[in-house]
Amino acid sequence: MGIGLNSRYLIASDFLNELRGKILLVKSEFNVPIHDGAVVDDYRIAQSAPFINKLLDSCALPLLATHLGRPGGYDPKYSLDVIVDPVSSNLGHQAEIIRFDEKNNRYHNDQLSKGYIRKLIEGGKIPMLDNIRFHPDEQENKGGLAKALAEVIDLSIQNSFGTAHRTEDTSNYIHTLVPGLAGDLLHAEIEGHKEIKKPNSPYTVIVGGDKVKDSLNLVRRILWAEKTSHQINSINPDLMTSIGEDLVDSILVGGHLMNAFIYAQVHMANDSTLVKINREAARNIRGLRDQSFLEEYNLESRQVEEEVRLAKGLLRLYNNYQIVTQFNKEGNSFDDFDIADNRRLIIPVDYSVLRNGKKVNLKLFELNNGDQIHDIGTQTKRIYDAIISRSKTIVWNGSMGTDANECKEGTRSIIDSIHKNKTAVKERGGGTTNYMVSDYEKEKGEQFDLGFKSTGGGATLRETVLDSPVTVCLSMSFQKLIRGGYDPKFRYLRDAVSISYLLAK
Repeated sequence: MGIGLNSRYLIASDFLNELRGKILLVKSEFNVPIHDGAVVDDYRIAQSAPFINKLLDSCALPLLATHLGRPGGYDPKYSLDVIVDPVSSNLGHQAEIIRFDEKNNRYHNDQLSKGYIRKLIEGGKIPMLDNIRFHPDEQENKGGLAKALAEVIDLSIQNSFGTAHRTEDTSNYIHTLVPGLAGDLLHAEIEGHKEIKKPNSPYTVIVGGDKVKDSLNLVRRILWAEKTSHQINSINPDLMTSIGEDLVDSILVGGHLMNAFIYAQVHMANDSTLVKINREAARNIRGLRDQSFLEEYNLESRQVEEEVRLAKGLLRLYNNYQIVTQFNKEGNSFDDFDIADNRRLIIPVDYSVLRNGKKVNLKLFELNNGDQIHDIGTQTKRIYDAIISRSKTIVWNGSMGTDANECKEGTRSIIDSIHKNKTAVKERGGGTTNYMVSDYEKEKGEQFDLGFKSTGGGATLRETVLDSPVTVCLSMSFQKLIRGGYDPKFRYLRDAVSISYLLAK
């Protein structure tokens, strides 16, 4: 498959001859769901394995790199030991961890070396850097880790879509030093996401999970997007009359985001708002002000404070005071479509709550001190189902409950709703999301029609409106290589790319 100069990035599988004998950093997505100290779903690892084995069969020397969880620097409980067996099983080769030196904030010099890596692979083992987020520069994209790796590797291959929406040392800075190529899985993901970038309305995005701040920022970005904001749509002349129109029509919220929106609603409900709703609801909402009434949600935390602030802004701009419709003066009932009309951000109208050890279904004004929000409520499920049923594009990431193993009902209602819609373009992504679908399928003994299955969660949400930073960086790396911007030692790859281009012509 020849590659032209106007291609956006290089695909590693097109240059296997040039990769022979080369040490390759292979950024992978092995951040898999873990419960009780064991991997409960190895889908991401299994998806990555064929490409890694293709490299081995081509006599290339892969050095695997992945994160696991969200450690704040070195933390042994986030070591990759827990995934060694699943990685080894899927690859058919024993994975060997290159350990992190916590005292010096770097990988051990005697292991992160060309000689050690070659020796491991010659002995039938696969070297794997311990959790790359142990290194202080990884998530900051400062270059320390990238520079250390550049002394050892020959090229960088990006095969992790799950982290493609982030700017990190091993996926961005590294390409200022060595050329970058896309692995088969990343390439397949980029191609698979093209459909959700098209403005096919009604367009619904469903957002849950536990990464509250990240998700709220993504929600804001998605709500800003216009039908022509994405590159592939800006060159479509059929959309000339759609310039300025919103891309996404509805965003449905669940998961840990519910807590932020609960507090945001309570704090925003001033007297001018409360006089518009029934007295009981108004009285109880006044009583909830300035209280940290939900268990395990600390309002004094700077992070929580920022989450609530973000939620308030989104409610002001896109929710049109749902609380007024929800608790109108005539009573506590409301028409499902009244909630959806004139609102692009739809938040739960009721909740499944754990109170004194029992699950109860409650509305906002019925919440008390010590309650634990577990899931979206009964009426919310019906509202979400109605919106999903009429959608022509559906993108979903994140569980609706606050615990993937204990709070499944809301997520399963979303699965059922998406499955019933047979005409929409559909996509779902993320480790926990895919695990919960798989778990439900096993229990039901059937497969659900949920469209394209992505390994990335937040990355999938970002792809609705923007190319990922990794995709953009690979495109820049391609251009830098063609123009001779890298060290002369990479001339062999530049020549191979040029020959492929000429042959393609």
